[in-house]
Amino acid sequence: MIPEKKVVFGLLCLGCVTISFNVAALIAAIPLIGQDLDLLDINVARIIPFYMIPYGLGALIYAPLTRYYSYRRLLLTSMAFYSLAALFCAQTTLIDYMLLGRVFMGISGAGAIPIGLMLIGQLYSGHIRGRLVGLFFGCSFWAGVGGVLVGGMFHWRWLFYIPSILGFLFVLSLLLINNKFLDIINKIHINYIICLNNIKIRNISIFIAILSALYHSVHKWFGIYLFRFYSLGKAQISYIFILMAVGGFIGQILGGYISDKKDRIITCYVGLCCLAITTMFLYFPFNRLVVTGLLFGISMSWTIGHNGISTVLTDFSAEQRPVIASLNSSVRFIAGGLGLWMSRLFIEKNFNLTFLVVGGCMLALVFSIQPLLVKSKY
Repeated sequence: MIPEKKVVFGLLCLGCVTISFNVAALIAAIPLIGQDLDLLDINVARIIPFYMIPYGLGALIYAPLTRYYSYRRLLLTSMAFYSLAALFCAQTTLIDYMLLGRVFMGISGAGAIPIGLMLIGQLYSGHIRGRLVGLFFGCSFWAGVGGVLVGGMFHWRWLFYIPSILGFLFVLSLLLINNKFLDIINKIHINYIICLNNIKIRNISIFIAILSALYHSVHKWFGIYLFRFYSLGKAQISYIFILMAVGGFIGQILGGYISDKKDRIITCYVGLCCLAITTMFLYFPFNRLVVTGLLFGISMSWTIGHNGISTVLTDFSAEQRPVIASLNSSVRFIAGGLGLWMSRLFIEKNFNLTFLVVGGCMLALVFSIQPLLVKSKY
């Protein structure tokens, strides 16, 4: 019989796969959706922040609810609504309705990651959390590979149909599996304002917000960038996004190893320095092979640093872990969505200069690791 903890971890990974399946693929598919709906690609790109910002707001809901409802009930409800919202997006032909569906996908899908981090922190000891966090988030990148493959071979609507199917499978699994860990109810009072008065939590939240805004201000435009500046087609863009997903998975595993064997903060230094340098290099006009290598490096560097900061969050006390897990998802997605929204003004004027400036800001952020993260470690 499979141990109950492994069953929980497997379900958490399935939830991560479900909400991550179409994230990278939709970025790559924006030009295709624009052609199909007879819209400018830069207007179709709104489907990204219309998911990210509601996701960030929705993430704040789940930590307080764990005080009244079990993990099972919360995951069951959120994933059921996510599946229905994805199905709605798959069938609509109007961009306004699709944006509405993306809002509901964001709010409902926001429960998977914070609840996953809560359970990993609650069920597993500190010496293996980094690798488990790496595997957990690594699932999102293999899901991204599957999504990009589907987007490259089939109609873009399947990027919504498949998450809908996976979500219903997740719901069915929760209904059939008897597991005591899923039925836990936290008895911890949740107060985000009090939590943010804690300087250590506030510092980490500020760091995550700035980094996420910078990263997503360039990452979400890669599909349009490859389409406009390198005249790549559907299959070629999909191939590059698959390589990026593989790079992201490698980064998660490597980041998990460094986090456990060396130090969480060293992981953040390595990831952020490499991310800044590879982003700045996109300013220069290279051939397609070099650009592909840079995008691979960006994806791997981002996830190395992402693992480091995510593992730091699981090291907080049991009383603070539910709050900070939700704050992490909320801050990352709200800041990322706003970063994407604001970067549109600069992207329209000069794509390449935007990469140089954002990469420089990332490099400057390295100097904030000492005051914001090192002093915030437990």
